[in-house]
Amino acid sequence: MEQHEKAKITVFTPVYNRADTLPRLYESLKRQTDQSFVWIIVNDGSTDESEKLVKTWVTEHKLDIKYFYQENAGKPTAHNQGVKETETELFVCVDSDDYLKDDGIEKILMHWEKYKKKNSIGIIGYRERTSGECITSFSNSKIDKATLRQFYDSGLQGDTILVYRTDILKRYSFPQFKGEKFIPEAYLYDLLDQEGKLILIREALYVCEYLEDGYTANMAQLLYNNPQGYFCYINQRLKFDTTIKQKCADTIRYLAMAIAHRKKNIIKNSIYPVLAVSLYGAGYIFYFKRYRKFAIRNGK
Repeated sequence: MEQHEKAKITVFTPVYNRADTLPRLYESLKRQTDQSFVWIIVNDGSTDESEKLVKTWVTEHKLDIKYFYQENAGKPTAHNQGVKETETELFVCVDSDDYLKDDGIEKILMHWEKYKKKNSIGIIGYRERTSGECITSFSNSKIDKATLRQFYDSGLQGDTILVYRTDILKRYSFPQFKGEKFIPEAYLYDLLDQEGKLILIREALYVCEYLEDGYTANMAQLLYNNPQGYFCYINQRLKFDTTIKQKCADTIRYLAMAIAHRKKNIIKNSIYPVLAVSLYGAGYIFYFKRYRKFAIRNGK
């Protein structure tokens, strides 16, 4: 298929050994009621049949597919590559073990054209499980446009689908640290929040399945194994915090990770030393509950 001249959105998918779930995503994209999209796939060093599958689909010419390969470096690096290669107005990440509802692209584009304004940077929508159960909820009927953090502070619960303007995304990227392959996605979202607001679609557009070997299921260990990325994220978030509640919660998270890795000058190096002193006990409890087992395994 020639590149869609009217493509308005890029569906980005990072892939690492997902030959078992990728076909489901491929089929969902073929069923989209609006085909004005490009599918960018970045293979993060898969050792299974993922590459073979994608190359077969490219030759089928059913979708406009742009395929890239990188040595295993993690999802953040793959995301950076995907954004770099994107030429459409909008960008959405759909993980390789998830898929879109058949009218997902159509509703995103219709909503965007209808409600976008000068300070709109994208769209936020709901997710549901493969069983049909919606996992996102937002009882606040008065808010239809806000930053991602404002939505969650106003009562939004559960994971969402996030669509961003590509020109905004291209201003930022995930940092890379030697020996690490992960940094929380919120590092990027917090930066994007400074640029404008997201438009809410109050229905499920994205279908997800939480696998045992996925990021969500292993988040605590991922964070522990990638401390430089975590400190980069949590220190940035502390700088963006505007309420004492936010500062306290993030200081506790900072302390827990610092204790887990036996960092020197934990208090002195914190963004808010006075808070760190008063919350050290809470930080230790959080460390004990979340990271202690990983620290013990690593002899710390």
